Amino acid sequence: MASMALFSRGSFALRRKCVVPDVALRRTTFWRAAASGAAGSDMYSIFSADKRPKVVILGTGWGSFRVLCDIDSKKYNVSVVSPRNHLLFTPMLASSALGTVNQRSICQPVRPVVAKKNAQYYESRVTKIDKEKKQVVCQTHLGHLYSIPYDKLVVGVGFQPNDFGIPGVKEHALFMKETADATVFKDHVLRKLEDASYWHALDSDITLSAEEEKHIKEQLTFIVVGGGPTGVELCGELTDFLLNEAKKLYPALSRFIQVHMLTYDLLNMFDQDLQAYAMKHLEGKQEVKVHLNTFVTKLESNMVHLKQDGKESAIPYGTLVWCAGIKPHKFIADFEFPMNERGTQILVDRKLRVKGFDDIYALGDCSTIEDYWLPQTAQVANQQGEYLAKLLNGKTDANFSFASKGMLAYLGGYNALMSKLPTPIVDKMTGFVAFLGWRFTYWFLQLSMRNRFMLSTDWLRTLLFGRDLTRFGNPSRPQ
Repeated sequence: MASMALFSRGSFALRRKCVVPDVALRRTTFWRAAASGAAGSDMYSIFSADKRPKVVILGTGWGSFRVLCDIDSKKYNVSVVSPRNHLLFTPMLASSALGTVNQRSICQPVRPVVAKKNAQYYESRVTKIDKEKKQVVCQTHLGHLYSIPYDKLVVGVGFQPNDFGIPGVKEHALFMKETADATVFKDHVLRKLEDASYWHALDSDITLSAEEEKHIKEQLTFIVVGGGPTGVELCGELTDFLLNEAKKLYPALSRFIQVHMLTYDLLNMFDQDLQAYAMKHLEGKQEVKVHLNTFVTKLESNMVHLKQDGKESAIPYGTLVWCAGIKPHKFIADFEFPMNERGTQILVDRKLRVKGFDDIYALGDCSTIEDYWLPQTAQVANQQGEYLAKLLNGKTDANFSFASKGMLAYLGGYNALMSKLPTPIVDKMTGFVAFLGWRFTYWFLQLSMRNRFMLSTDWLRTLLFGRDLTRFGNPSRPQ
């Protein structure tokens, strides 16, 4: 989902409806009732007395968040259940992983929107859906269980990294999907640089031996698995950091640094000429060793085993990030919904209704429309959320139809790709002009003025002072 599309005018509506509410908007019906004593001893009794149909939204991803922003809260009593209390602007996750932008600049908290909608948010995960009683069973991070009733249910619980059952991936790879993944990755890269900088002195002899040189080279070998937009953009951001800040601040280590990309193909959703352009730029300016027609067969703590064109080999590494695809969460199958042929996604009709149910909807990566395949991207989920809100609000009865607004990918070195643009003049761009378009598009698509302001200051800070290399370390404890 890192390859973000140029959203339609509906995206502006999303941002307009999702702005942080002011004080007046926080004066909800509940607080007015509580102030007058109507709430009584049960602080949530007013919600149980609400006669509006109950809509429960599972997840805070692109589809679910869009439904929350666009749904008519005067018509529905809305509740949101998700263990993540924000929408992550996933197309810029790679940028936040190396400090180009701050993670908070690409996260939109769900609470302000919930307050504006007079809705409820529960920071929990759903463990069961009772379709007969029309209840969802939730579990908090402390393990407490409780149930929430619904009249209409919207399932948009997203996806997880796909390890394809390859041994060692779960145990040894880093991933790039959630906000915390970017934090872990940045800390890991900085730790590897610091470890390598003192390794030669551990034997109290500051001269560099051949064995020490071999170990340092291994620790500074970075591998990205996957040639999709996420993998390519991560390679671009990583090499920007290594060729600039790392080269300047760790001059003795720069000759040991290597970046590899392991993938079967490169940006296969783009035209072949753009794929060739990306390949030339990554291997040339960004100094990435791209291994095409390559499959990972096994992963160890410091060694990746692979097969390329039928030949087996292995590469020692210090850091490996897995960006080789996504799959729905395993608990999707536990909901006992009709699934696709592979049993991985919820099967829905063209109105996004789960097959066999009139009051349950599914959208985004966890679902697939029968006989209407769509890519698993933020653009698709956003358009589905916009459509479903209109359907629930009674403003449309047509089937869902997806309209692609283009694709973007950052290559590093102020260079990007733009493809399938919805303009009559040009349908693709490359180079610095595409980079400016990439940045402007992502700035424009932020969900609030807060995020756009923070993103602008992040870019300016990085341009003037470079990326932040701060590692916060461990919390304090008395000894």
